[in-house]
Amino acid sequence: MKKFITFSIALAMVTSLCSCGSDKSSSESSSAESTTAAEAVTPEEQFLQDISGTYDELFTVICDPKYDQLWLDKCEAIVGADMAADCAEMLKTACTGTVYGEEAVKKYTDPEEAQFDCYFINGVDQFVFDGSTISGLDEKGEKVFEHEYSYVKDLSLGGMMDGALYETSDENAGEFRYFFMMPDTPATTYHIEFRYGSDEAALAEYAEGSYAYWLAAGIPADYDDKLIDNVIGLFVEENLSDMGEESSAASEGDTIEIGTAEKLVSFAKSVTDGSMGGYAGKTVVLTDDIDCTDIEWTPIGTMDLDDMSNHDCMFQGVFDGQGHTISNVTFDSNTPICGAGIIGMNLGEVKNLTAKNINIHCTDTYSMAVGGVVGYNMGEIHDVTLTGENEIAGANAIGGITGGSTNHVHDCTVDGTTIKVLGDNDFSDGRIIQCDIAECGGLIIGGSFGGTIENCTAQGKIIAEGNEPVGMGGIAGCLEMMDSVTDCTADVEIISAKGGHAIGGLCGYSGTHSVGDIALATEGVETHVYPGIIKNCSVTVKMNVPGATHVGGLIGTGLYYYGEETAFKVVDCSVKGEITGAVTPGAVAGRAENSVIESCTAEVTLDGAELTDQIGKTDRMYESSDQEGAEEAETEEITEAEKKEAA
Repeated sequence: MKKFITFSIALAMVTSLCSCGSDKSSSESSSAESTTAAEAVTPEEQFLQDISGTYDELFTVICDPKYDQLWLDKCEAIVGADMAADCAEMLKTACTGTVYGEEAVKKYTDPEEAQFDCYFINGVDQFVFDGSTISGLDEKGEKVFEHEYSYVKDLSLGGMMDGALYETSDENAGEFRYFFMMPDTPATTYHIEFRYGSDEAALAEYAEGSYAYWLAAGIPADYDDKLIDNVIGLFVEENLSDMGEESSAASEGDTIEIGTAEKLVSFAKSVTDGSMGGYAGKTVVLTDDIDCTDIEWTPIGTMDLDDMSNHDCMFQGVFDGQGHTISNVTFDSNTPICGAGIIGMNLGEVKNLTAKNINIHCTDTYSMAVGGVVGYNMGEIHDVTLTGENEIAGANAIGGITGGSTNHVHDCTVDGTTIKVLGDNDFSDGRIIQCDIAECGGLIIGGSFGGTIENCTAQGKIIAEGNEPVGMGGIAGCLEMMDSVTDCTADVEIISAKGGHAIGGLCGYSGTHSVGDIALATEGVETHVYPGIIKNCSVTVKMNVPGATHVGGLIGTGLYYYGEETAFKVVDCSVKGEITGAVTPGAVAGRAENSVIESCTAEVTLDGAELTDQIGKTDRMYESSDQEGAEEAETEEITEAEKKEAA
């Protein structure tokens, strides 16, 4: 098993430990002053409240021999009985190093020997977090230190893990001056991770300096058997699956090589008919570029509309393009379908792929999730490019990389693509409600509910010819209930001939609910950041949207959902644009109830004149159709608006 213990794997394990259960996304930690509540608790202050309690060393607890059988059981469920013992030992060893700092740097010259020290240092046996007060106790229960801490800034650990840096004003704090806190909490991942020390720069390094190869991991001191089961189970699952090492001793045939159009078509059909169980646990690799000209295409995986719990007909493995290109794919459908693209339904991972000259058209109004590369993503998509001349058309959730998404999309690029949003809506009764047609068109994602998006770039056009389409944006039509949208760039032209709602250069609608698990039971989506963070995004947009409302240079609006409008915090973003024909748009956001906009620049014109208002003016909410009380709440808002106008 020595071949497993490499530095990259040890780092991946510690990274996975820090992000398990969080979609491995960077959790943004930034100040959230409310525009309507000046004394609101910031996310950084709330985080310290969320982790309040006393903590023991995580690995001292979970590596106790009395839990050996639990480790074996968890590993066996993933890799089988033959590999369980070796994998359990590998996982524990990688995070139970006994040296750190310069001593570790000297010792781990061979990357195969690298380990992380995840214990507490500087004489602390237990940590106590009590709001802004952090203290440490020694083995006798006596205080080693106690100080008040305040948030300083966001910090990244070697570019691998993001967190928040806190500092005390006590000049005698020594090695307890700074605390670098990772975003996980016991409520989300059953443990916490952090670094502390006197050198801010050194705390941001993982392979050099005073704190190299060290990251403290804690577990609530009042842990019970259920918590132990959860944290070991999550650690095992994240590492054995994400590192891809469970296939090291797997049987032959777990890697499928595809290098011709004929093999790709045959593979697609074997996924869609359910005969191969979605290729769960398998890796598909392209060995050559594949030209699908004159090929009658069947998407790789589909939704069983008669039994939506049937996952056998969805792709569940790893699809690795290995840098190759699939080109000239054409798929047309006028019957109901959920998930259309090169890959129709993805529950696995799609990566390292270029798609070129893709034409996907689904005209039935009951169809949804139409994408150039993936139709519906419930797994992960990264390092995927869509280029050439592409046209993706559909009635609901239409995107260049993926039509619909509930998970992680990052490091993707779209160029030269036209998204067509089909269908008509009628909001003549005055209410603007999330609908099932003429909804959600974006160059990267059509419509996303949950998940994250980061480091994506898009260039192209979005066109809606029907009546009052909803949700259109350069990156996505919808980025709703996402904790973070970061480092994305769009250059987009948006054309909506007959009105519309929720239109933005970045996204049509976005934001999170103040109750993070409000959609957990119904949608399986849970958020951990409120308001949702939109950070370091840049947009160039040209809109021709006569009569459209809820229009912003960057974001259209939040969504009224289960009793409140979802909110977003926009930080360090920029937009340059031309808007024609919109009704009371905003240079940054069309509507932004309870939201925050800070450190943003906007150079936007409306019908040729400078648009000076960052936030537009609307007299209607944009509502979700699947929540209770929307009509009553809207009536109350309209009544209040009428009262203000009368006054």
